[in-house]
Amino acid sequence: MSNKSLRIAVIGTGHLGKHHVRILSEVPTCQLVAIVDNREEIGRPMAENFKIDFFTDFKDLEGKVDAVTIVVPTSIHYEVARFFLERNVHTFIEKPITKTLSEAGGLLRLARDKQLTLQVGHVERFNSAMIKLQSLTENPRFIECQRMGPFSRRISDVGVVLDLMIHDIDIVLSLVRSRISRIDAVGIPVLTDNEDIANAHIVFENGCIANLTASRISDEVIRKLRIFEMDKYCSLDYVNQAITLRKKSETEERILKEELEVQKAEPLRLELEHFISCIREKKKPLVTIEDGKNALEVALDILDAIKAGTRS
Repeated sequence: MSNKSLRIAVIGTGHLGKHHVRILSEVPTCQLVAIVDNREEIGRPMAENFKIDFFTDFKDLEGKVDAVTIVVPTSIHYEVARFFLERNVHTFIEKPITKTLSEAGGLLRLARDKQLTLQVGHVERFNSAMIKLQSLTENPRFIECQRMGPFSRRISDVGVVLDLMIHDIDIVLSLVRSRISRIDAVGIPVLTDNEDIANAHIVFENGCIANLTASRISDEVIRKLRIFEMDKYCSLDYVNQAITLRKKSETEERILKEELEVQKAEPLRLELEHFISCIREKKKPLVTIEDGKNALEVALDILDAIKAGTRS
């Protein structure tokens, strides 16, 4: 396969989709050939700017692409992804993978049967600080996640758990290799019909505890992770791609603080380049369909816990 023979298209050119278009137009190992958006007034000018084809119906891409990235509302992820997988097209789906576990399972089986690359867009796994932190983490005992930001109408079909908290669910599951024994959660709607602020307390069988808070009604953007282990504590700032390490001195009773060096890069660019390389090299994605399904399952369990608390 030559560098430019992998034809790719972006489906959905909203807030995040437009960044997919920008990045994929610059990746030398693929050729961005089209974008799809049912809002012609948004999609067509973008397509003209990048000198690529434009369609309002994703089905018009049949036979024209080898891969797609799907950046549309969660409610139609399954329909769109299934269409392309059935036609042997490698597929990237932004998180959450689908709205239901049965839909996620259907895509998993389809991708396996056809031996296609199916990657889920949990972009924080590609944050340079997170990549470095993964190598430092050994046995987390307590994890605290905060993910907050201002209100936006662009996400209307899911609440804050599937919109924002699912990022941290995926990160926690990647760090703690243990089954979950209990989940307690609370969440309330404030500006929408779904929960806009939520907190989840997850207890794992190995004793680790994770406390996750997500809000989409906060004034400032906060994306932070804290991991406590025996004799050390790591604090990660996703926005600034920074890590602070605190640990006990081996020679005296005091805490040593160190700001770790991180080679910063755009996480979404790393993520999409990884997707392309997985297709070309036939390798397993960092964030697999199984990972996406596992994160969705925990997110749905959190939503069930919130509903149970509301009823009690």
